[in-house]
Amino acid sequence: DELYRAYNETTIHELLERLDKAGLKRTVPCSDEELDAAARALKVPFPPDYRHFMKEVGGPSKGKPWHGLFRIDELVSLNHHMAIFQWFGGLIGFANTGFMVFAFDFRHGINPPVVSFGLSTSEWEDVQIEAPTFTDWLERTLPVARK
Repeated sequence: DELYRAYNETTIHELLERLDKAGLKRTVPCSDEELDAAARALKVPFPPDYRHFMKEVGGPSKGKPWHGLFRIDELVSLNHHMAIFQWFGGLIGFANTGFMVFAFDFRHGINPPVVSFGLSTSEWEDVQIEAPTFTDWLERTLPVARK
């Protein structure tokens, strides 16, 4: 897991540089305490790359989150109150775009893949793996840098 952590922290740093070049407006960084409280409330260990990213750009803010990423101050509430997360146990949502939700699929263990599903879905067959890790999901959804 140390190798996984080191790889993803380095990659997250590189992705943040690319996001900055693409015009990402960073919000207030999350603290370890905020992340730990959210993880306890959701009863899951957040993947190290997600924690690292949230510590850089995912804190409380009234600003628009990048790619529909849930801010730390809304993450627990959305997962506890949106019916879709009650229907699909083991999924912890972290972002949405329109009617598409992105979540960690903890049915696969403590290093969960990122999955997607529509807000109106009611079938497990509609839950699709998007990326093996949060870092991979970021790379696939990264906006193009401005010239």
